[in-house]
Amino acid sequence: MEDNRILVYLDHNVLDLMTKGDPHRVIELLKNNGLTPVYSDETLKEVQRSLGYESNFLELLEEIEAKYIEPILDQNFKQTGQANIHSVLPNDIYKRFLANQLENSDGDFGMSEMLMKFYGGQPDRSFEEIFQQGAANLQKYIKEAFEGIDEVSSDDTIDIEGIKKLIQDLPALMSSQTSRVAKELDERDGSPISEFQAKTGIRPVILKNVKPPNVVEKIWQMLSDTEGFSEIDIRTFFGVKPHSFEADSDRERTIQEKVNAVYHQLNFLGYYRDSKMKKDRRFRASFSDMTHAGVASFCHLFLCRDEDLVMKAAAAYEFLGVNTRILHYKANKKI
Repeated sequence: MEDNRILVYLDHNVLDLMTKGDPHRVIELLKNNGLTPVYSDETLKEVQRSLGYESNFLELLEEIEAKYIEPILDQNFKQTGQANIHSVLPNDIYKRFLANQLENSDGDFGMSEMLMKFYGGQPDRSFEEIFQQGAANLQKYIKEAFEGIDEVSSDDTIDIEGIKKLIQDLPALMSSQTSRVAKELDERDGSPISEFQAKTGIRPVILKNVKPPNVVEKIWQMLSDTEGFSEIDIRTFFGVKPHSFEADSDRERTIQEKVNAVYHQLNFLGYYRDSKMKKDRRFRASFSDMTHAGVASFCHLFLCRDEDLVMKAAAAYEFLGVNTRILHYKANKKI
């Protein structure tokens, strides 16, 4: 992405205040300094969740002439580390976003539910049930994607029946891969989070005392003294370098992916952890914060009011050498 403009990513909590009188005078800041505000699909997800107020946000984005940022994927739908900046009406992008949401209504195939259970959520469902439902959703999605392929395909080299059988066998195949892990997780007394804290003695109240700079390195130093952590290096533990058993372990992760990985691990460990992660609404809000931090790494500035988000994003940016500067609005002052 080559762009001479100074790009400013606006977190949703900043946009929310801008629709309520703009007490931090963000619009004035943007205009007086020739800054270009941007928003992403994650912004649109939060707009969608603001039931009854969607038009307020869309009108604001149009008023400030915000641009839509779209990370570029390759032919395998993997991140490339590049992004496009689009000058298009927010209402038009939002309509496209809603249409895509309808087409992909099966979600993330159980990933969110699994992570939520890690934090103690989903008490009425086992890991095995979550994995099974995720496999069923994935099978349904693929079936719908291939619907009618035998009627339109004239390529004799495509084994249509073989593809159908693979789709049919998908839940059983995925079960064979996940059943052992699910059994081990379901046999534990508490959530993986509580078990981790009991084993390491590391919890949010302790990590909140870790001060910049070098937050990630300081936390790793605390962990490296714990049994079982000597066999892994800091970059692998924080998701910057893939494990050898990962399918695409030879692919260098993009900055956005690395920011998301470090941010997620910091939240898991308890560094300014988002509250009530076992609740669906709070979990999804936390996931949005992580995604905002990742997309903002394409920009020069990131404006935010959420201290938990700011602290984790700042730690991730520092560790990775990301040049994005964070403007943290807190109470009635900017710090």
